[in-house]
Amino acid sequence: MSSLYLLPLALSLLVDPQLATVAAVPAAQVVEKDLAPSSRFAISPYVQDVQKDSAVIAFATDAPSMALVHFDGPGGRGAVMSGPQQHHKVRLTGLSAGTRYRYTVAVRRQGDLTGVESMSESAEFATMAEGLPFLFLVYGDCRDRDSDHQAVVRAMLKERPDFVLQTGDMVSRAGDVGQWRRYFAAVSPLIRSVPMYPALGNHELRGDPDASHFFRYFVIPGDRKRRPVYYAFRYGNSLFVSLDGNSPLDHDQSVWLERTLAEASQDRSISHMFAFVHQPPYSVGAYCGSDRIQRRLVPILRRYGVRAVFAGHEHAYQHLERGGLRYFVTGGGGAPLYTRSTSCNFEDDMALRLFRAEHHYLRIQVDGDAATLMAVSKDGEVMERVLLHEPVVPDSDYRVGPPVLSQSRVPPSPPVGASSPGQPSRTRPSAPLFLLLTSALAMVVGLLLLTAPRSRRRVDLMPDARRRS
Repeated sequence: MSSLYLLPLALSLLVDPQLATVAAVPAAQVVEKDLAPSSRFAISPYVQDVQKDSAVIAFATDAPSMALVHFDGPGGRGAVMSGPQQHHKVRLTGLSAGTRYRYTVAVRRQGDLTGVESMSESAEFATMAEGLPFLFLVYGDCRDRDSDHQAVVRAMLKERPDFVLQTGDMVSRAGDVGQWRRYFAAVSPLIRSVPMYPALGNHELRGDPDASHFFRYFVIPGDRKRRPVYYAFRYGNSLFVSLDGNSPLDHDQSVWLERTLAEASQDRSISHMFAFVHQPPYSVGAYCGSDRIQRRLVPILRRYGVRAVFAGHEHAYQHLERGGLRYFVTGGGGAPLYTRSTSCNFEDDMALRLFRAEHHYLRIQVDGDAATLMAVSKDGEVMERVLLHEPVVPDSDYRVGPPVLSQSRVPPSPPVGASSPGQPSRTRPSAPLFLLLTSALAMVVGLLLLTAPRSRRRVDLMPDARRRS
């Protein structure tokens, strides 16, 4: 093998064996005939953590492999070496802002010296640009429903977003490697060119309590590599904050959130702040929101004027407004849909703008001080359009009251009283008890009417009473 390969590889392993970040080898110096036959891609290459001057290309092979990432664009050409390993994260540096680059990945199995080259399909990505409008998408709760998930991805592909927020529960059981491979196969047409920023869902901990696969597959901004998983990143004139609702919400996460939002609120170049988390603070779905997030994190989000909070966990679309803050539940990425719960009660007023049990995604366009959200079904129907930059105005017509189920034909919600892993169950009123007491009261009233002394006035009133009943 040429020494040109060995030098950058050795440097990358000294820095971080999981993240190769080295100066690119000039393309003119790459001797492609030295590349050996590839092992198969267990997970096809995809884009992570795109900045103005860098981007990460991640992928997995079915055996420890050497890999070479080729890239070219108006800002230059080059190649970066990675390996030997199965899970690769290769950072491309020295890129130009607001520029599109094309990349391919060549891999070869460790110890295979036959010299036959095999390449991934070519794909493109764009580095971050300053001062321009941008578009991002939000979705979550795919689980293992591949066909519905793929339908949502096909709809999202038409949007050509700059990046995607994932609100968690990408798989049903994180300890099953096969489920991760199915997830990435379904979403690959999108994330091969568009970076994805995930929140940690409760299903990302099933069979994997340390979230080892989550950290293995994703580059978390701020280089966070352990739970709880909270981080922030900047894109254009907006700040995005990802929170971990699976954790005990200890002092550290609250202090970090307060400090991060306080600093951003003093930055005049930041026009919008958005938060995303798996468990919704408020919901009229199966689990009625999260008391812990309401108490520990919501006051901080409200204090600094966050535009919107995106969440998953509840498999439907919900738009709720409370205390001047908008909450969007977007758990329609492919998992079985839920109907609206009949048992969610809140101590004070809260406006429910819309509930739809549909597979869907959210589309948010940011243009200067304006930010517009559209909730879009997998079939392309715009279910709702919201101007996020406008203040929340209370509307008595949308107060949470007697439950009204979605008109969509969907499977029933989980049993009343069921709780999600990592989510405390709520005490719910007993509907059968209420009906029993009502019936008993009616019987008592009826007996009193039958046994009461008859009078002329009583006789005159009886016809009206019968008509009312």
